[in-house]
Amino acid sequence: MRTSAHGPTRRTTAVASAVLAAALVAVVGCSSSADGPAPQAASSSSNPAALPTPAGTVPDSIEDINSTKDMTGVVTTYSDHENPKNPYFDIIPYVCPFLPDSLTRDKLKMTKKQTGFGGQHSLLQLCRMVTDTGPNYESLSITVAIQATSFADVSAIPDHTTIETKVPIRSDVTGTVYKTRNDDRTSTKYCNIVWGTFYGSASVTVGVSNGYRAEPCEKVREYAPLIAPYLPSKPIQMRPTEG
Repeated sequence: MRTSAHGPTRRTTAVASAVLAAALVAVVGCSSSADGPAPQAASSSSNPAALPTPAGTVPDSIEDINSTKDMTGVVTTYSDHENPKNPYFDIIPYVCPFLPDSLTRDKLKMTKKQTGFGGQHSLLQLCRMVTDTGPNYESLSITVAIQATSFADVSAIPDHTTIETKVPIRSDVTGTVYKTRNDDRTSTKYCNIVWGTFYGSASVTVGVSNGYRAEPCEKVREYAPLIAPYLPSKPIQMRPTEG
């Protein structure tokens, strides 16, 4: 993987971990059409208005937030959103609009989909999907998150237990499967995979509840390669959304 290095800090990591954990617990009720406002030109071939960049920004670098270059496989290690500031910290788009029904319904068999936050959220955004509930209330959920926290910082969170590293996701992209200390403490069992991106990191979490016959870590390995190609791969796709 290609990298762009900057000094790490734990501040962004702690915030991201807390917000993502809270969102996974809070986003329970889902509707089939509650995707949230679509990001401005997130999935469009049009050319959205350029955003300001600092003087001296190198064209087509990760700092060039107006670049149309495909940065699949580029992994940033930006971790301090103050000095230096990750240029994507305040422009994380909604995730659900990147995931079409041809993926979520046809391939993943998810019947309900909802954005993780009602308004635009700095640092991270997520999309949560679930299957229909079975006769014994069993279900499977998938949460897809993108965040301006580096892969290195996410991997260093103390309550993460690594299950497997270098898991193939797509060309030039591998991820780490992990569990958190709370993933197996309720009737819903969770497993996660995270990988580095030019803006920070992306992750997929699978939850299996109430007797649904599936192993979450097997499912997260299966689903991540299907989901990853739909997520932002070019800086031009990273655009803030009105709440």
